Amino acid sequence: MNLELAPESVAIDAATAQVLGKVFWNLMDHWQLGPKEQGLLLGVKYHATKLKDWRTKGIIPEDPDKFQRVGHLAAIHKNLRILFPYNLRAAYDFMKTPQSFLFHGKSPMQLIEEGGEINSYATIAAIRRRLDQMRT
Repeated sequence: MNLELAPESVAIDAATAQVLGKVFWNLMDHWQLGPKEQGLLLGVKYHATKLKDWRTKGIIPEDPDKFQRVGHLAAIHKNLRILFPYNLRAAYDFMKTPQSFLFHGKSPMQLIEEGGEINSYATIAAIRRRLDQMRT
């Protein structure tokens, strides 16, 4: 399944929110990210009850921005699995591990947190592009 999403090609509906929700929540488990980090990656204000509800239902909000974010996060994961084919731990720890070669000693989550909610989408997309470049 290709999760590189073009806004005009993805239905903004409950079924798509369910599929992308499964992808998102699985990534959050693999990457061991907490509720505040989850909210930041989804581009929503931290609200523990809402996040818990979405997680329980296995969904994300029906919003093109959220769908695009999950597409970028899935592509980051895909890149990591290609770059580290025999080391799942490296792929799963990547988001929280300082990367001296890529990000001047900061972890991807540190970069996203520094950009804050307003810049989180652009930072996620930039991390994805950087990993895309590494694969080629």
